[in-house]
Amino acid sequence: MKNIVKSLQYIALGTVVLMQTGCKDFLDANSSTATSENVVLSSASQLERVLTATYRQLYFNDQGMDRVYAGLPGLQMYVDLGGADIVSHTNMGGNQVTAYTYEPQKTQTTGLSNGIWTMMYKIINQTNIIIEALPAAQGEETLKNQIMGQAKAIRGLCYFHLIQNYQQTYMLAKQKPGVILRLSPKESENLPRATVEQTYAQIVKDLTDAKSLLANYTQPNKWTIDKYVVSGQLARVYSVMNNWQGAYQEAKTAYTNYSQLMTKTQYQSGFDDVITNNYAEVMWAVPFTTTNNLGGGTQFNFWYNQDESYGEGYTDGPIYSFLDFFADGQYEKLFEKTEDRYQFWKRTKNASKEWSTKWAYNKYKHYGDANGAKQGNTRPEVSLMRGSEMLLIMAEASAQLNNGEGLGYLNRLQTARGVKSLTVAASGTPLLEAIYVERRKELLCEGVTGIYDLLRLQKPLVRIQETATYVEGHYTWGVTNLNGYVASSPAPTGTFPSNDYRMLCQIPQLEIANNTALSEADQNPYSGTN
Repeated sequence: MKNIVKSLQYIALGTVVLMQTGCKDFLDANSSTATSENVVLSSASQLERVLTATYRQLYFNDQGMDRVYAGLPGLQMYVDLGGADIVSHTNMGGNQVTAYTYEPQKTQTTGLSNGIWTMMYKIINQTNIIIEALPAAQGEETLKNQIMGQAKAIRGLCYFHLIQNYQQTYMLAKQKPGVILRLSPKESENLPRATVEQTYAQIVKDLTDAKSLLANYTQPNKWTIDKYVVSGQLARVYSVMNNWQGAYQEAKTAYTNYSQLMTKTQYQSGFDDVITNNYAEVMWAVPFTTTNNLGGGTQFNFWYNQDESYGEGYTDGPIYSFLDFFADGQYEKLFEKTEDRYQFWKRTKNASKEWSTKWAYNKYKHYGDANGAKQGNTRPEVSLMRGSEMLLIMAEASAQLNNGEGLGYLNRLQTARGVKSLTVAASGTPLLEAIYVERRKELLCEGVTGIYDLLRLQKPLVRIQETATYVEGHYTWGVTNLNGYVASSPAPTGTFPSNDYRMLCQIPQLEIANNTALSEADQNPYSGTN
């Protein structure tokens, strides 16, 4: 870990102190002068500023790679681009294309496998500094509990993303090597991979501790983590662990406070003003501002869905539309054309069939401001957790527990979204499959379906290529790197079996080389399911 993790331990504090001097309109640490490390480590109020800087790293990863590796909003794209429901053009190039096409560099040890690893360990190291220093720091106990709770929640969240991307799912891989549990800035630089089971135990401990510490904390902004967000995160974790009673209870706790689901008008508004418009079901969200944004690197830029009256080019409309993302034809077929979420249409006026034949999708659109196409920065508000997801977790957990409530929860969401043919399967596999489909329909691009659901539910990745009679399918480059692809087939299809390691990442080569507790034998396979 000398180069990837341990070195970050020493620079993290200096980095976050420097970050306190900017960022005046969002995640502002309210400091205009540099502060010594001794003062920061001994003061709860200063450590709170370090926490604010940690949040910023979590959301923007502005010292790392861009686009799909740019904090949680980027990871939302990464997770779903690896699934079956999004089609990505190659015209812009970049990491989002690699995430979609499954080029070997996406996950190989010498390629981009360090993207998520470095991002998450950088944040973990900052939380470790906070957690280590807080007990001896001066300040009110209430404030210290709030800081500790949020720091532990962030650390648990980061380890959850790490383990989902660097090893097979919990129920298959409990005793397989997981990730490196670094829980203190004073630990040795040379640590082995903990098992998957040990990693999840630490995630649950961090989140459970956080929930207790934040019991009396009121969320001051949508971007801060409170007890309801922690319950939502625990519900996600327990769903992977097949702890269905825990998933049900935590999701219900969160849902009870966020049960007013978005209206048709709200859902169709484009998801770019979820904070400003005060959507009641949004539990956790982050705004992009003038000084805190990813430029043109958000999914709001990549979806080719600006109003056709603006034209068909990159800069014809009020934002830079990169003409990159479309919805796959199989995904479009999941929807009733009269339900609230049906927002699909084709760019028929575009001269190129590579664009005009695909389904545009309006869930993510952002028309910027009066500066029009000259605006290089996209500043939407990104939802990170909603009540609808909690309702679907309640439905799935209930179906697994066979408590008779699953169908009711599923129908509640379907009714709220204007679905006419409500699911009638009361239990078993048909109900679970209906819930999975509803997760895809409701939560695309929110970073919880895509690869994560394929791995968690042990489902294969299946993509069907476009043909003359099926123009809405995946581009050729979206299937050629998958198994079973035959170009001459009437419906060329590419697949990965469930839990194929190509949906996961290898441990970065620098980690293997510099951590004496690891050897090449500790490396994940590049492909296969063993």
